[in-house]
Amino acid sequence: MPEVRYDYETILLNWDAKKEQQKADFIEHIYQCYQPGNHCYTGLWQRFCQEEAGPYCRDLHFERKEAIEQFLKDPNHVSSY
Repeated sequence: MPEVRYDYETILLNWDAKKEQQKADFIEHIYQCYQPGNHCYTGLWQRFCQEEAGPYCRDLHFERKEAIEQFLKDPNHVSSY
């Protein structure tokens, strides 16, 4: 396996403290929602993606695809909001 090297200077120069805090806050939120019996954070992001975000994004993909197909069938009919 190749050695992984980190350029810490580049990492720190591009560091976004607010974004990193948001990531930490969100993973804590997921932890509180799932309340894992092993008291570990390991796997929580994957579980969230598979059980919540994944299905939502999949459904949204097909909704958008269907909307595009409907638009292409009749591009002159655009609903106004």
